[in-house]
Amino acid sequence: KATVSVLYCNMGLKEYLRLTDEQIASAEICTNSLKGVAVIDVTELMNAEKVTMDTKGVREIAQACSEWGFFQIMGHGLSVEYIDNAEASAMQFFNLPRDMKNSVKRASDNSKGYFDDEFTKQKRDWKEGFDYGMQEGQMDIKGLDGVNQWPKKDLVPDFERTMKHYLYSLRVIARKLVQAMSVGLGCPQNEFDRHFVKDSSFMRLNHYPKCPNPESHWSISHHTDAGAVTVLYQSMVKSLQVFNHEDFKWYEVTPIRGAFVINTGDIMQVWSNDRYIAPLHRVKARADTARYSSPLFYNPSYSTVYSPVLSPPAYKPINWGEFRMARFGGDYANVGTENQISHFRIEEAKL
Repeated sequence: KATVSVLYCNMGLKEYLRLTDEQIASAEICTNSLKGVAVIDVTELMNAEKVTMDTKGVREIAQACSEWGFFQIMGHGLSVEYIDNAEASAMQFFNLPRDMKNSVKRASDNSKGYFDDEFTKQKRDWKEGFDYGMQEGQMDIKGLDGVNQWPKKDLVPDFERTMKHYLYSLRVIARKLVQAMSVGLGCPQNEFDRHFVKDSSFMRLNHYPKCPNPESHWSISHHTDAGAVTVLYQSMVKSLQVFNHEDFKWYEVTPIRGAFVINTGDIMQVWSNDRYIAPLHRVKARADTARYSSPLFYNPSYSTVYSPVLSPPAYKPINWGEFRMARFGGDYANVGTENQISHFRIEEAKL
């Protein structure tokens, strides 16, 4: 573990962590501000065998993780045509009749499959989605939170093959980003690699239909992502918003064709001991157009126990498998208090 103390306890963070859900939800939205998340070229990083602070993009990533927890990347190695093909396949699935989608619907004991009834902050989301992913580093076995379900091959030709390849491609990007974040903390490049050998990463295909009354709904209410890093592609519809933990305002994340949106998750916040912040974000409902997105949630093995690599630690050790299952329970149904990393904050470090 790194020996330098980097507990990020400035007054801004203290105030941020004390905000109520009501204060956050009603905070000002900046729509025309020049301030916003960085766009970073990761070409050199993706091709680097050895990642150091001098690798182009690493310093910018570390700064973005500290200031926003959000950034966009170009130069990731995937063509626009490749991404468009995957996104078109996802749209084909969502265009199926409801009963055909429900044939692969997820259940309380299986987090993989189709859904149209997810909750965020105990509020039902205005969206439908499809989850699939890794179980102990594999895609074709049953794991702690379920097993992948696929529609019949004649319903969406090549859907399973396309989506599996898409997930594998985004995992490569996520692994490099985690290595860059590790170096940015002053740790070795491979500090976190061992936790992802048998990863539980998963993809989520999202469809946000037109909403007849967008002022009364959020497509997704504000939340943080539970895993390590999220790699997301979004259609060219401006709806995604990120909350800035320094000025307590919401900012729109403008879609860029061919760019992936990256955000740090709760695990990375714990590993970094609050140096990197898992940002609150949400998706605005739209009456005029539908929106699609496809995030990869890069998650470690279910057996991973994560705690700060910097000292003094602000969090108790957390078992990922237990945390993941508790979080899925809150997503699947309104079960009351959400599972959050704040529940594991050490008393002396509480703000």
